[in-house]
Amino acid sequence: MGLTSEGTGFPRVDAVIASVEQTGDWGTARTASECYLYQVSSAMNLNVFEPFTAEQTALNDYLARRHAGKRLCDYAWRLYAQSVT
Repeated sequence: MGLTSEGTGFPRVDAVIASVEQTGDWGTARTASECYLYQVSSAMNLNVFEPFTAEQTALNDYLARRHAGKRLCDYAWRLYAQSVT
């Protein structure tokens, strides 16, 4: 599910994105595979494993579009995990 002007359809993911968008200097991954590795390892650090739910996939889709680096992936997944508990 892609991000549109209406959001992702998942309020928790939209809240994470809104928080991420407050800062512009997150840095980026060098490659798509590096970004994927950061996404999966950040999720695994919080005991979230594939296959991801639709909501978790929306978060990863956003991170992939951002070419998110390790710092951003860690932050986004921590914030997401805190909002679920």
